[in-house]
Amino acid sequence: MLSNAHFYHRVIRKMVIVFGNMFNNLKLVRYNQTNTAEIERITVPLSYASKEKFYKRITEDPQYTQEVQIVLPRMAFSMDGLSYDPLRKISSHISNFGVSSEKLNSVKPVPYNFDFNLHLFVRNTEDGTQIIEQILPYFTPDYTVTVDFFGMDKLEMDIPIVFNSINVDDQYEGDKEITRMIVWTLNFTVKGYLFGPVTEIKQIKKVSANIYDATTTTSDLVELSLNNGSGNYKVGELVYQGNSVEESSAKAFVYRWTGANANTLILTSTSGNFKSNSNIIGAVTGTKYNVASYLINANQLVNITIEPSPNTANAWDDYGFTETIEEYPDIT
Repeated sequence: MLSNAHFYHRVIRKMVIVFGNMFNNLKLVRYNQTNTAEIERITVPLSYASKEKFYKRITEDPQYTQEVQIVLPRMAFSMDGLSYDPLRKISSHISNFGVSSEKLNSVKPVPYNFDFNLHLFVRNTEDGTQIIEQILPYFTPDYTVTVDFFGMDKLEMDIPIVFNSINVDDQYEGDKEITRMIVWTLNFTVKGYLFGPVTEIKQIKKVSANIYDATTTTSDLVELSLNNGSGNYKVGELVYQGNSVEESSAKAFVYRWTGANANTLILTSTSGNFKSNSNIIGAVTGTKYNVASYLINANQLVNITIEPSPNTANAWDDYGFTETIEEYPDIT
């Protein structure tokens, strides 16, 4: 019902990979007691797992054959939530555009927040603080990465990763045979997007714009269609409906009169509302016609047409444009 076309962009999977890659190559260096010489360098292992599952994996070694230094330090991360972000909502009519296989495509982004937790398991306080100091300075409080979700040209998006909070749990109490472990937990919000189906769109080859001297509802020009009368109005003449100018229900000045054959009267500076089936009278000439109908008349001044040059250019080509401007004479 939602869509007849199947689509799966693997966006959530890509967001997990993007987040994990940020912490995938952190180094821990250990020094001698005087901190003058490096004695060990470790690349901290990183896995996708929840805190509880990883904690159990570290602490439960049935054979007690693993050295503590081999097990720790470790890092694990997990995506623990996903929520719609109304603050980043944009118009549903707005799409992102990209080029793939020489086709112009569009896709609509929907803002979602991805909630991630990063867990750091260490044995020594110094190990934990050294790793934490390699992470936090990059977040102020966000760090932005550029992600290519679809492999389309010009469709890469900047994704902020916001640092929210940090806490530490030092598990120093318990049986003396239990390995001491310090667990740091860092919480992040990735301000990403989910996407609907990718749609191929047609290219716009011609744009035409008209310029008028007024809009349809606020125009100062009123066009009247007249019948059953006699005489000729003069441009600039005051015309009215009613018993007299002083007692008129509506009045205006003649902007253009097409003559008795066409029976079209265009007025400006109107005051009041002209009514159909009522005479409109010229204050100077005494011309009198019955109003058949009337409408707001917007006077067209200019037409502008823009086309790509050459007109065979595609969206991914370098091209110029030609502009044609046609001006219309004043109807007066």
